[in-house]
Amino acid sequence: MIFKGIKRTLGEERTIKLIEYTRGLYRYPEKMMGRALPDNTTTKADILVFAAHPDDEVLGLTSVLYDHQQKGEKSVITYVTNGSGLIGESWRMNKAFSKDRAEERYREGLHGLSLLNIPRENIHCLGFPDAGTHRYLREIAKDVLFLMEKYQPKKVYVHCVEGGHNDHDITSYVVKSVCKQLDFSNVFEWAEYNELQPLGTENIHFRNSKSANTEETIMKLSDNQYKIKKQMLACHQSQDVAKYYLMGEAIRKADLDDLEKEILTYSNFQEARIKPFINRHSKFIKHVQIKESSIHSKHHYSKNKMKKLMNGR
Repeated sequence: MIFKGIKRTLGEERTIKLIEYTRGLYRYPEKMMGRALPDNTTTKADILVFAAHPDDEVLGLTSVLYDHQQKGEKSVITYVTNGSGLIGESWRMNKAFSKDRAEERYREGLHGLSLLNIPRENIHCLGFPDAGTHRYLREIAKDVLFLMEKYQPKKVYVHCVEGGHNDHDITSYVVKSVCKQLDFSNVFEWAEYNELQPLGTENIHFRNSKSANTEETIMKLSDNQYKIKKQMLACHQSQDVAKYYLMGEAIRKADLDDLEKEILTYSNFQEARIKPFINRHSKFIKHVQIKESSIHSKHHYSKNKMKKLMNGR
């Protein structure tokens, strides 16, 4: 009864976010379930990967991660959500159960990436709610800004918007919008799954996604890469995804124009549901001040500036 009353006043999504805060599940930035972030010291990385959930980077990007590791390059992997969803969002479930599940998903991610010799200190989790990222666009953007400043990557990899999983599409939208504002164009996206190509599709392409001006690259995995991919997926026991190790991989240079139109057109969100969040996110992004600071056209934020961003000021 109380929930219905608050829902009528605030709307469903704002009510859920209030519940998440009240229950102590998600109080950005200090208290986010499953959150594991690096310190504020700057250390450069060759690639920075943003995956919505632990296992997405394996399903869609194993060959890319393998190649970068073979070259001795530094790869940093960031999980945007804690992956705690199972039969529903974590705000509906027992807090202890959700916490245990978030910790389990992160351990699985660490174990899988260790097979590529990616160390724990290069694997982060932002701790946003599985299936609830659309309520936290601005907060996710703040974390992306922090990580872009910290690592000053040469390349960024992220999901494409393809209408498969809402968290994939939100992650893609936020990361690309931040990179566009930073004038950082070396962003690549991968295809994963949607209704036109279900999870495990071997002949994978960018279906049900925006046409880009760049060609897609179909990755040719070697027998050894398939073997490692299977082993990595087997580490994610809670997801039962090892059977999808033959799933194909495709990447392309991301198009950073018309991002709002892209997510409204190709995601599964109803416009009335997602547009208010997009509007608030757009206002935040427009007020981000950038200052060129290196020969790679990266942008520098002072520690005070980053602290203010993280605290929402």
